[in-house]
Amino acid sequence: MLYRSWGSNKDEVYSYTSSMDTDIYIEDEVKLTMIAHIIALKNANYISEELECKLLKAVKDFKHDPNKRFEDIHEELESFLISKLGEEGGSIGLGRSRNDHVATALRLKTRKELVEILKSLNELRSVILEKAKEHINTLFPTFTHLQQAQPSTFAHYLTYIVEELNPLWRIIFEKLKNVNRSPLGSGAIVGSNVKIDRNEEAELLGFDGIVLNTLSATSSRLDLISIVSELTNLMLVFSKIAEDLVIFSSLKYVKLPDSHVSTSSLMPQKRNPVTMEVLRARAGECIGELTSLLTIYKATPTGYNLDFQEMNKHYWNCIEIVKSSISVLISLFKGIEVLEDNVNIDTSTLATDEAELMAIKNGIPYRKAYFEIANKIKNNLFQSTLKIGDSINLKATMGSPNPISVLQMLEEYKRRLDEDNKTLKEYENKINEKLQTIEKVVLHCAM
Repeated sequence: MLYRSWGSNKDEVYSYTSSMDTDIYIEDEVKLTMIAHIIALKNANYISEELECKLLKAVKDFKHDPNKRFEDIHEELESFLISKLGEEGGSIGLGRSRNDHVATALRLKTRKELVEILKSLNELRSVILEKAKEHINTLFPTFTHLQQAQPSTFAHYLTYIVEELNPLWRIIFEKLKNVNRSPLGSGAIVGSNVKIDRNEEAELLGFDGIVLNTLSATSSRLDLISIVSELTNLMLVFSKIAEDLVIFSSLKYVKLPDSHVSTSSLMPQKRNPVTMEVLRARAGECIGELTSLLTIYKATPTGYNLDFQEMNKHYWNCIEIVKSSISVLISLFKGIEVLEDNVNIDTSTLATDEAELMAIKNGIPYRKAYFEIANKIKNNLFQSTLKIGDSINLKATMGSPNPISVLQMLEEYKRRLDEDNKTLKEYENKINEKLQTIEKVVLHCAM
């Protein structure tokens, strides 16, 4: 206990409302936030360089003690500093609130996680593009209403996945830039009388700038909710892919890597696509996490409320699901095989090609040709003059499975991937360069 001057650590405040179970996820970020605050206090001449160094050393030494009971990790950290330095440890309370510090730590943690997610997502895009190069001419059916529709190739299916991931990557990157704004220095709600340079604190922590309004800085969680929303959209794409792969493997069109399948306790022949089934389920979990966030947040009045701490676990749960799902998909697409001998594309899927060719060659309306072909199919008289491969090569539409079109898509997707890798690397370098100032101050004090 530190802030409450009444009761005991057996009160419901600790047994029911303590956030320590989720605060451990942001321990490093809480310490980093405190370090920036201490440096800012010294630079504004509120504490001496000697006390700055004492405080910084103590913060570096801090580790969460699971055997002690606190409301949150911020209280535990300040209590630790006071236990180490006496009353001087309480100097960090000047111009600081748990409200702006937790908001800052959440953004730092989310920033770190998003950078890693974006890197992994680029690796997944790269793996799929490499696999697509192997299957430009590998015939594969398409489906509408889960019935065979028209002939395609496996490369065309794989480039569809990349097309889905490309804009999501850029949306998530924009969300990263939005979350990379500093709330630090905003105090509890309206700032404080302490002349701390918020822009300096933002620079120290690698932020692009500040959340200007102090009320928004401490009480808004929209940036974090928006990130979970886009990560949930990503999981929706993953879930549809997982569903496809469950179906394709059940039809024996593809063989999933051995590391992704399990078997039955009774039926020894089974190769169950269990990783894809679990991924499909975990997409539902992410939807649940997002729903929880929206439901908790919608009724909170403007200003900080302890409801916010109950939101934290939902950020991390969805982020962890996304990270593990990307990793699983990278592994799967590296090892997936197409069982070409089992891929049976029905010749009825050539009906559209025949109708189009009839309309073009004879100069008749497409609908007339359509009904002629439909009648032949109805009366079991349809026989195509084409081979399955002819259908692919005849496609004249940009973005189609025609090998020329697929090669163009692969080239364009590789260009986008290279551009996104460069953008992310430059952004990460910019953050790390700013963080070096903090590292230098801490290193100086350690000498």
